[in-house]
Amino acid sequence: MDRFIAVVIIICLSIMMIPYESLCVISSGALRSGYQMLFAWETRSWNALEGDHYIIKYQNGDQENARLTLQEAERLYEPIGEYFGCFPEKRVPVAIYRNKSALNRVFGWDSDINAMGVYWGGVIRLLSPDDWLDEFSRAAREDVYRRHGPIAHEYIHLLVDYKTRGNYPRWLTEGLAQYGEKYCTGMATVTASAEERPALSISLEDLDKKFDDPEWQDYCYTVSEEMVEFMISNYGADSIPLLLEELGRGKGVDSAFHKVLGVNLRDFTNEYHSENIKTEKCQKIS
Repeated sequence: MDRFIAVVIIICLSIMMIPYESLCVISSGALRSGYQMLFAWETRSWNALEGDHYIIKYQNGDQENARLTLQEAERLYEPIGEYFGCFPEKRVPVAIYRNKSALNRVFGWDSDINAMGVYWGGVIRLLSPDDWLDEFSRAAREDVYRRHGPIAHEYIHLLVDYKTRGNYPRWLTEGLAQYGEKYCTGMATVTASAEERPALSISLEDLDKKFDDPEWQDYCYTVSEEMVEFMISNYGADSIPLLLEELGRGKGVDSAFHKVLGVNLRDFTNEYHSENIKTEKCQKIS
């Protein structure tokens, strides 16, 4: 027994010595697989529509929405995958929930959360178009769903998660999702005007914590997208998959930025700040 306890202590100490980023990389695959197993059990009685790269789980009454979702997801598979340099080996599970309450219950959210889609643990969950497209005719829905639906945004989150093996800051994945959906679908994303932005500047660490705060939400999404746009404009589109690859190797964000862009994270944010001072677009992110 004493020997067993000693082995456990050694293992625990060894894990504690692993950098946090590397620990994320080591554990992400197992956690994702476990979550997908739970999802399969949760939706075991649901209907399924399989495509080349996705499997859509849905309930009675959402047959047409499942077809539309699969059609749009397959359309985006190649262009988004090529841009991010990532193609999942297995079909991506997607679930359609009939209403907001059903989707929110999965995550224990309050009724005031209005998400159209959520990515978590290798699974994409979408709010049924019937819940937010009821004012449009059936003929108009396909076009509106293609231009304003959440599929591209959530699929990009999945690719970032897969590519980095779970090792990424939220501002980066949200910025990439905002930029990517605009790049692939032409969809205009929500931005906060200069007048609407808070007077205080915040750190990137604090920015990551405020995405779900209604008072800061538009600001956080706007800044994240602008930082990604700045990165692509100044360092090239090829820097994105290279940066994600470095994160996927367990590198910290600062180290990954330095290797791919040649500047550390602080210098990058200072460059972003200086550029926005010139264009009067944004306040300082320290």
